[in-house]
Order: sequence, then structure tokens, then C-alpha cells
Amino acid sequence: MLLNHLTNHYKKILALLVIGLTVFGFIYYFIKHPNSLDSLKNLSVINISVILLLYFLILLCLVLVLKFSLDICNINMKWLDNLRLNIWSNIINFFGPLQSGPGVRAVYLKKKYGLTLKKFLYISLIYYGFIALISMIFIVLSSFTLYYAVGLIILSILGICTGFFVLTKQIKKTDRPSLSFRTVFNLFLITLLQLLISSVIYFIELKIVNKGISYHQALCYCGVANLALFVSITPGAIGFRESFLLFTQKLHHISPANILSANLIDRSVYLLFLLILIVIASFMHIGNKLNVTKK
Repeated sequence: MLLNHLTNHYKKILALLVIGLTVFGFIYYFIKHPNSLDSLKNLSVINISVILLLYFLILLCLVLVLKFSLDICNINMKWLDNLRLNIWSNIINFFGPLQSGPGVRAVYLKKKYGLTLKKFLYISLIYYGFIALISMIFIVLSSFTLYYAVGLIILSILGICTGFFVLTKQIKKTDRPSLSFRTVFNLFLITLLQLLISSVIYFIELKIVNKGISYHQALCYCGVANLALFVSITPGAIGFRESFLLFTQKLHHISPANILSANLIDRSVYLLFLLILIVIASFMHIGNKLNVTKK
């Protein structure tokens, strides 16, 4: 217990350090390269409105992700409760300690629907496995020859299957969720739609800073950005996403100036999106209705 407490304490310190270094890095870069900010003059109210609309579409996708995930466990959740939970977990995931959104969902689903932690991890692994697989496909189809693409996709599938096997062994046979082709395929399709919408958001942001960037590049950029979430301990993968994108520049061929400018736009608009969600959550009294603020 003490070890876990110390680990979480150091993770919080490390997360704050990474965020601080990222902010410092942004400021330092733009001071040294003031011309990089000139591209932000192309940002318009229409651009911001379109990106916000796409983020709300992603929120609806997340509602469907949770619905299809719970279908695997034969749990029927009301749409309004589903929406409330996703709004709240998105807010907590960014403003709460570390990335605690999934923890909020796990606690609520266990309390309200009796979904055990192992089952929650099981269905979450399916979803995150699809994110990893689709992201790898985005990268390989945009960056490598078909030979490398097929190889990496096969490796991704083997990795996901290994994860399923290990976790399945930890769940009693009588407690295992019943997988059907329809429920898993529905989850795959909505995950694909979510990531395609994300790629469009990145494409718009990149086109704002550089008109010459193609959707082909944005698709690879999106795949890399998604994979950064798997190793991040900061809200919204701050610092980690930028680092991943900078280190993989040879894959998407997008310059550091364009990466940092596009991320500045994305962080700003996403923060505005979260502020809108906070207003909605306050108006709907989501915290009290989900009973997540009470111990």
C-alpha cells in the first residue's frame, strides 16, 4: 500500500515536471523562431468551430464505444447515463491526477452495474487493442511499403491476441464476457470512425499552419499521436505526444515548426472544448447524478 502511494506520488511529480518542461520548450522554441507563429494568423473562428464540432462527434463515438463494450458483458446502460459518464470522465481525465478518466468509469460501472475490475480491463483491452491496431495501420499505410505494412500489422495482431490470452487466464471461466462477432465488430467500426475523425482534426490543424501538408501525412501523424497515449502519464499526453511526433518526423515528414504550431492549436481548442463540457456538466449536475464526488 505504501509502495503504491509512493509510486503514485512520484508519477504525479514526474507528470508535473514533463508538463513544465513541455511548456518551457514551447515558449523557448517560439521565442527562438518567432516566424513559426505567423502561421497561426490563418486560424479563424470557422476553423475553431469545425474542430469543436468534430470533438463533439468524438464524444458521441466514445458514448457508442462504451455501449458496445458493455454489450460484450450483457450490460444495458441508459444513453443519458452513458453521456454523463463520458462527459465527466473526459473532464477528470484531463484535469484530474494523471489520466484518471478510465478509473472514474471503472468505479462507476462497478458500483452501478456490478462490472468487476477484471471484466472492465478485459473490454478496455479490446478497445485499446483496436486503437493500437488501427493506429499502426495508419502509420504503415502512410509510411512503409506493403511488405512492411503487412508485417507490422501481423505483429500488432499477435501482440493484442497475447494480451487477450494473458488477461483471459486471469478471469474465471464463468465470469468471462461472452464475445460475439457482432459486438466486437461494432466496437471495431466505431473505434475506426473515432480515429478517422481524429485524423481529420489533425489534418485541419496542420493545413492551418502549412497548406502543403497532405491527408496522407496527417493519417500517419494521427497514428503516431494515438500511440503516444499508451506511454503517457500526463493529461492529454502533454509532452509525450509532441515528443513522439518529433522523433518520428521521418515517417510523416512534418517539420518541428509545423508540429509545435499544430499542437498549440489543438491544445488550445481542446481546452476550450473541455471548458464547454464543464459548463454542460455543471448545468446537468453530472457530478451529483453520477455520485462520483461523494466518498
